[in-house]
Amino acid sequence: MKPRAATCLLFSALAACQVDSAPVSEVSARDSMGIRIVEYGAVPELATPFVFSSQPLYRYGAGAEDYPFQSIWRGALFADGSAAVIDALSAEIVLIAPDGTFRGLLADRGDGPGELDRPSSVFSLGGDTLLVDDHGHARLTFFGRGAVAREVDTRSLNRSLRVLGLDSAGRLLMASSSYLPGFPEPWLQGHMVRFDIDSVVADTVAAYDWVPASPREGPVNPFGTGGLVAAVAGRFVYMRTDRPEVVWRNPDGTMHQIVRWRSPPAYPDEEDWKLFESSTRTMLRPANPQIQSEAEFEELMQRVLSRHEFAPDEPLPLFTRPFGDREGRLWLGHYTVGAQVSGVSGYSILAPDGTWLGEVQAPEGVRLLDVAQGRALGVFRDELGVESLVLYELLPVGAAGGT
Repeated sequence: MKPRAATCLLFSALAACQVDSAPVSEVSARDSMGIRIVEYGAVPELATPFVFSSQPLYRYGAGAEDYPFQSIWRGALFADGSAAVIDALSAEIVLIAPDGTFRGLLADRGDGPGELDRPSSVFSLGGDTLLVDDHGHARLTFFGRGAVAREVDTRSLNRSLRVLGLDSAGRLLMASSSYLPGFPEPWLQGHMVRFDIDSVVADTVAAYDWVPASPREGPVNPFGTGGLVAAVAGRFVYMRTDRPEVVWRNPDGTMHQIVRWRSPPAYPDEEDWKLFESSTRTMLRPANPQIQSEAEFEELMQRVLSRHEFAPDEPLPLFTRPFGDREGRLWLGHYTVGAQVSGVSGYSILAPDGTWLGEVQAPEGVRLLDVAQGRALGVFRDELGVESLVLYELLPVGAAGGT
């Protein structure tokens, strides 16, 4: 993978833009109508809050006797270091013990109680309780002690909504996840929704710029920008990937906090297109097991590529999928071409009050799934396309065993 230039890392971009000769540490924070606003005039401090252990605490999935992951989609960490992982293509929830051994299947594909069809996300709710958002069946399944504890029918909700997390009262925070192309507006509006599980009542609390307009016909830019939403410490967190700004909203949709900084644009080059092409090829193979001949696969590949067009004059996005950890910090993934295959190169970490804590370099080839209790759960994909689950310890800077 091309180094930092291809990933459009936030801090390298910031460092290239000393706006108005402002000092590196220039930052202002103020309240406006009850909203905290944090603005960095130039470059936030580049301290590293912690590092990953040089070797994972465990790696599972590459052994001959291991569960054969087809496509690890989402995962959740428990306090003891065990994990629950969605294998997207098999629609199964795989449980891994704290020592990195196979604990069993929590759920597999089917239409019965506790069985799944297109699970989209999984969340640890404390103790051994797990929540699975099952898009295929339009239901939420709560597991406790390895068994179904409760199921909630969500067919009354818009089927395009996905679960992001929970607020402090146990209500689900949800956001838009699918749409029809060809809309006339410059930006399609997404929606933030708060869902009360007990009353089965959903409230749309805020709208946001989600998807920019693109031609109804013809190829699109594979490095296009858009809006991203996460749930962090019981609040919605929103950003558009084309501008350096992050907005926190309370569960009722009211503004809580805004963080802004400055960042010049970075543009894609031919190497980025090659990375996109190679990662697309890698992802297409397991997703189309019915295609056996190389000629048929190549025809499919060319059809997919024909729907995209290299646009060197359009800036790369600033970030990729954000997520929150159990300490309420926001992990802002640096945009990385082909991240689903090659991993995300690094993350910028923001404290709950919007302060930049620094930049963390992820282990090479690893895409993070969850962070909790000083550990980070991720996916590593080797050169043969075999996916493994890896668990790293987060260590203080300078600690033995850190990278």
